[in-house]
Amino acid sequence: MEAAANEVIQGPSSSVRKKYRPRAGSILKKKESGSKNPKHLPGILVERKISQEEIDERSKYIEDLKKSRSNTSLNWKTQAFRKVRLPDKLFGLYCAKFSPNGDTIATTHGSGCIQLRNGETSELRATVRSGLETSLPVTYCCFHPINKEILYASSSCGSLFMCRLDEIQFWKFAYELDNEINTIDVNASGEHVISGGKDATLRIYDSETAKLIKQYRKDKMDLITEDSEKFHHARIFAAKFHKTNSRIIVSGGWDDSIKIWDTRVADGSIRNIVGPHICGDAVDLQDMTILTGSWIVKDSLQLWDLPSGKLIETIDPVNRPANMAGEYLYSVRYFDGDPFKEHVVVGGSGTGNVEIINLKEKQVVANFPANKAVITIDSFRSNIAFGGMDPSITLAEYS
Repeated sequence: MEAAANEVIQGPSSSVRKKYRPRAGSILKKKESGSKNPKHLPGILVERKISQEEIDERSKYIEDLKKSRSNTSLNWKTQAFRKVRLPDKLFGLYCAKFSPNGDTIATTHGSGCIQLRNGETSELRATVRSGLETSLPVTYCCFHPINKEILYASSSCGSLFMCRLDEIQFWKFAYELDNEINTIDVNASGEHVISGGKDATLRIYDSETAKLIKQYRKDKMDLITEDSEKFHHARIFAAKFHKTNSRIIVSGGWDDSIKIWDTRVADGSIRNIVGPHICGDAVDLQDMTILTGSWIVKDSLQLWDLPSGKLIETIDPVNRPANMAGEYLYSVRYFDGDPFKEHVVVGGSGTGNVEIINLKEKQVVANFPANKAVITIDSFRSNIAFGGMDPSITLAEYS
């Protein structure tokens, strides 16, 4: 049975406010329609640091993997996958994200619902936000990288939500007038949240106070000068902080370009890559390499050099069967279970599968069937979660 939560936005309990005292000025500026008072956010985001135990555990996992994969990539093999049917009233799966420790999967849906599921079985644990008939889709979500009890989510109505998962509560974090937010991300330190969407503006918020720190917005009158290339001119569908350099952001969308931003530079992007047509969560970063997946018929998967913006390689798997439906990628991710980052997971509306591709060998090494368009993929260690327009979520393992 689904665990329901009230649609009414609740503030933190008195015990939470006592334990976690917000910083001065830590008040939301935007409110839900009909709410009487702005809510204080619990000031927990800067108090918890990554423990040495967590660092050691992750390091041991990576080292063990390296040892087990040191001989040949042929040691990899596909494990069983599990498909869980979702209620039709959820109207598809828009986003699925593993928590930092992998024990929880947060999902968002076309009904406006936000749910929490078991990271190993995908069984429902709780409903953080219930969808209503009038609700617009919650398009994206991401966990705070340090505190697994904090989840951010974005909506087609222009709202950003902050969810406190141990309390099963959520607040309206910010509101972007006349915007449909397609993507959000939190930097590695957990200090900043970025958003991008219909209005082609990239916004940076303080993750705790919701203060708008900076926005990169196109000048509607400036469409022909060199400065016009410094901004997006159509919907943004993907925006990612660099995993180790929190000043660097990479974004892409409908304007057939990838923008590279440095938050220290106020007058626009520092580099423009022409080509990728991004229509979903199809940008990822690893060290000095950008991975992109375009919604095009062929040559959709590409690697780019972050410092120069030059194309490194177009990945066309040599063993992928010919497909009249094309490729049309919506989602691409580096596979978390590979410490060498030689494998990626991709999906879309053309191939009819979620594929694991070995970049070095240019081969599809595993695939999992998908009945309809796949628009969300995530992985934690050897586990993969994916879904989309088919009312289901699939968990797979590749190890």
